[in-house]
Amino acid sequence: MGSPYGAAEAFAVLGEDEYVCTLPPEVRKVASRDLMEDEATRVAGLKAMREFVARNTAITKCRLDGNFLLRFLRMKKFRIREAQELLEKYLHMRTENTHWFHGLDIKDPMIENLIDRGYFFALPERDDSGRRVFFSVAGRMDPTKHTTSDQMKSMQIAFESLLEDEENQVRGFTYIFDEKDVGLSIITLWSPADVTKAFQCCEKTIPMRHKEIHFVNLPTALFAIFEFAKTLLSEKIKNRFQVR
Repeated sequence: MGSPYGAAEAFAVLGEDEYVCTLPPEVRKVASRDLMEDEATRVAGLKAMREFVARNTAITKCRLDGNFLLRFLRMKKFRIREAQELLEKYLHMRTENTHWFHGLDIKDPMIENLIDRGYFFALPERDDSGRRVFFSVAGRMDPTKHTTSDQMKSMQIAFESLLEDEENQVRGFTYIFDEKDVGLSIITLWSPADVTKAFQCCEKTIPMRHKEIHFVNLPTALFAIFEFAKTLLSEKIKNRFQVR
């Protein structure tokens, strides 16, 4: 695998560090209860992940700092082999889909414009469960200017930025998608193949805990696509969808 990081990205490819857990006591309790995480599992998990990267000749460049590797361990509740497989999928997805993952630069004019319009962003406050909330108004994008790659990149910038905060890795995320004013001009930008890949990427590749997913103002024209997209997801994630 080649490097999963674009030259324009803000995130450096970091090496091994002496990881020190800075999670506040309340969040440590959540990590212990929900993720089977404690000092011993962290030490063993990080050691196993670094050894896995070192011996995997297909991986030519990868962050080895604790913050990054713990995302995969936490996502898989410290089941080490599954975390290693997820890391492989993540690197492969980024390498194979450079149009989505490389050059994640918030100063890119198209991406900056999309974010400024309110297409996808994080709310400043956490929800009642202490989770950060992503809010999206899909109708704010301009289908004559913005591409599906612009849309995915704006989301990846948000994901990667918030995953740097370890509390978010532990607590997971809530999503609110306001689909008002989403017309066919926006819907038809996405091919069925791209929809499939995007949903599989977000659920099965990116090391994030998706806890609540709310759709509001869903137009009739979107229901068929919504139902199709749900077939691509696990039962666990389907059960976290709420439509209002």
